[in-house]
Amino acid sequence: MSKTTKALRAGVTGVTGIVSAGAIAIGIAALVTVPLPEYIGTPPSLSVAPVPALQQRVCPGPLLEVSPQATEDITFYSTGQAQYSEASSEKNFDIWWLDAVDNLNDSLSAAPKVISVPPAESAEEAPLLAGNQIEQAATEALSGLAAASCTEPANDLWLVGGSTEVGRTTLLTLSNPTDVTATVSLEVFTEQGYIDSVAAEGIIVLPGEQRILSLAGYAPDAIAPVVRVMSVGGQILANLQQSVTRTLVPSGVEWIAPGSGAATQQIIAGVVLSGQHDHDRSEVSDVTSDLEPGIRILVPGEKNSEVTVTLLSNEGKKVEFTANLSAKKVTQLPTAGVPDGVYTVIITGQEPLVAGVRTVQDSSAASPLLEGTPAATPAPSAAPALVAPSASIGGGDFTWLASSSYLTDTVLIPVPVGPAPVVSFYNPANRTAEVTMSAPGQKDVVLTVKAGEMASAQLVADAKYTTQGAKGLVGGMTFIGSGFGSAIALNPANVLGSSITVYPR
Repeated sequence: MSKTTKALRAGVTGVTGIVSAGAIAIGIAALVTVPLPEYIGTPPSLSVAPVPALQQRVCPGPLLEVSPQATEDITFYSTGQAQYSEASSEKNFDIWWLDAVDNLNDSLSAAPKVISVPPAESAEEAPLLAGNQIEQAATEALSGLAAASCTEPANDLWLVGGSTEVGRTTLLTLSNPTDVTATVSLEVFTEQGYIDSVAAEGIIVLPGEQRILSLAGYAPDAIAPVVRVMSVGGQILANLQQSVTRTLVPSGVEWIAPGSGAATQQIIAGVVLSGQHDHDRSEVSDVTSDLEPGIRILVPGEKNSEVTVTLLSNEGKKVEFTANLSAKKVTQLPTAGVPDGVYTVIITGQEPLVAGVRTVQDSSAASPLLEGTPAATPAPSAAPALVAPSASIGGGDFTWLASSSYLTDTVLIPVPVGPAPVVSFYNPANRTAEVTMSAPGQKDVVLTVKAGEMASAQLVADAKYTTQGAKGLVGGMTFIGSGFGSAIALNPANVLGSSITVYPR
């Protein structure tokens, strides 16, 4: 929009007349107070709305074990089967399976699952789609509960978690659901800094294929790795699977999902801390033992950064501390002195950072979730309980929680069959949000989440919730039992982007 004012010059001449100063002042006042003609034009423009695209979610698949066979190359196989739960705003959606070429188990149960739904021909918005998976393992090599979300593929992903110390195994899965070959490169950071490896470049993942790699091949003996996964060509989903064995006893397994990407603030909702009084108070600086809960942080840029860590409980209580972190070196900060409960962890830095939280479930510890923390109670459900494995879980378990992005107004939450599912929302806005979660055959769960606070509620296993009013919130879902647990970050729906206004040059 433009304004143009044209000033006309006038010459005043007089042979015998004299113009007084008062007359000049009156003339000036008239020019100031009388509005001059103006023209306000609207430039031509075109509003372009993106066409709703195919929605696709990729699940990491069943838990994997390293083959004990003595071969030149490391091989992998799966013995269990993941349980899936999917939901869509459309009645029909497609399900197909990737080819897990590195998995010696060639049955369909060993294949990673892909769910997708195309938009309707006349749709103005992309359809909603969500999926989650869960698996409980009890073998000689794996023991514990592992849950994961089925996530959109991307070209740049950050994975915060895992370890390649003695007795720890961390595998990297690369899933390509697209029709284009993906060429993948890795950037690996540890507590020692950035690891420069030629082998981390040029990893080929063919269309419709999943590749499995051992992280120890890129970062051996690492206490606290962080992996950045980048692809050219096809988009991929990357996950880490970590398992722990202590003196020949399997002691936990977990999927590690991509976080929300490098930013100056990371938010992780639904962090359950239990048995805090039993943890080692000597771990008050950089946590090196995976028997202790910890907040893993990396500043991947060139500059060091001061970070502020805030733990906010359901009751509104805050624990806050600061730390100075070195660039490109992974640090694990402790949770010493924080009482048991459900928390939102907020990490804020001067420089972009990535973060994740590890919690520990002792083999005899009980869950603190239902001791006064739920803000709402769903209706009774006939949903089946998680099938207990034939072998007992005696070594305890651990959970990795990834940071997540701000949610859209409507979110689907398909709850898999797991123990004591609890959903948590954190509200970073300056307004109160009312979240309503509805599932067929269940009483609505309504949460009031005040500005700057969090709230949690128990959900029903094997139910599919549609959540309204979650815009701008950050959410997570946690499964906790006696001696085992896992968590899933809630992902925003990939709704139609805003229309774009195009102006001519």
